[in-house]
Amino acid sequence: KSECSFSKFNSLFLLLQESAAYSSQKLMCYYNSKAADRPAMGKFRVSDIDPDKCTHLIFGFSDIIENELVPTTVNDVQQYFGFNALKQSVSLKTKLCLYFYFCILTRFRTMAGSQKNREVFIQSVIRLLRAFNFDGLDVDWRYPAEEDKQRFTELCKLETAFVDEGTSSNQERLILAASVSAERSTIDAGYEVEEIAMHLDFINVLTFDFHGPWESVTAHHSPLFQGSQDTGDAIYSNTASALEYWRDQGAPEEKLNMGLGAFGRAFSLSSNSSAVGAPASGPGEEGCYTGEEGFWASYETCLYLDGVQNHFISDQKVPYATTENQWVGFDDTTSINTKINYLKANKFGGAFVWSLDLDDFRGEFCNQGKCPFLCKMSNVKVDIMIRI
Repeated sequence: KSECSFSKFNSLFLLLQESAAYSSQKLMCYYNSKAADRPAMGKFRVSDIDPDKCTHLIFGFSDIIENELVPTTVNDVQQYFGFNALKQSVSLKTKLCLYFYFCILTRFRTMAGSQKNREVFIQSVIRLLRAFNFDGLDVDWRYPAEEDKQRFTELCKLETAFVDEGTSSNQERLILAASVSAERSTIDAGYEVEEIAMHLDFINVLTFDFHGPWESVTAHHSPLFQGSQDTGDAIYSNTASALEYWRDQGAPEEKLNMGLGAFGRAFSLSSNSSAVGAPASGPGEEGCYTGEEGFWASYETCLYLDGVQNHFISDQKVPYATTENQWVGFDDTTSINTKINYLKANKFGGAFVWSLDLDDFRGEFCNQGKCPFLCKMSNVKVDIMIRI
């Protein structure tokens, strides 16, 4: 029997959904629709999702054209149907994610810059979500510019329209969430934290990619705590600091979700040193299925590190490994458990994983069964059910 099977907890989980006392705890899972185009064993489709493992599923991504929310591709429309059909067998919520990356920044400014354009956008959001049976919208706003600070606050006020629409249509109101930066300088410059938190149901803090092969020395991309070598602003580049700062700036802790990336960040070493802070010449090799230099899905990490000894960064509570001239930081059972225990001890709302396709979803690389990364995170879900 799979260690991730939750069938015996189904009745308790349904009770959880109805219990206001515990409804803030969440395990959110992102689906990257582009993974359907990966080669061979890396191809991941909606049909590969196990809906029993998460409380929320988030479809990435959608787009904005002429101030309206639209599917990114025609193929996404068909995926929407299959994605939301997953709710027929289990109790979960689905959201559609809009990623405001650099290429559509101008479109965001146009849309958010006037009341008229925002109204067009809001109505398009409601139409699209209702048409395909999504339960809400996740706005990925991870690279805010200071000049857009108030525009984003205005955008978050679409929660009011969700409330009005739900009341008038006698339906459960749509959910509004945001995915936001974990960098302190970006938080200060780009978000009116207390104001946006009033309107958001969930805030997914992107507590990974603090470091990476764009830097000249090795460092873990998602440490839990400050490292002994951290100086200057780097002392804030860790999961605990980011979550606590969002809380201290006025975001309710029950709305804050910790992010865990089901991937490793790989560097190419440029000397004989292989410790944390060792000189690096750039990104590591590209993943054989994901195809991005210095980015290894968790199953690719298992493949490359087969038989390699892991090292543990004791002050940051995360592992890394080296093989030949490659250095990679990632999360394992120990580090995930430590992060989840920290989350629960500090009463934060829940956790999310980016993304389902990066896990060993076929169970053919890590020798740990299917979806081992997500299984490790499932302690969030199990712990809540036990406490009911």
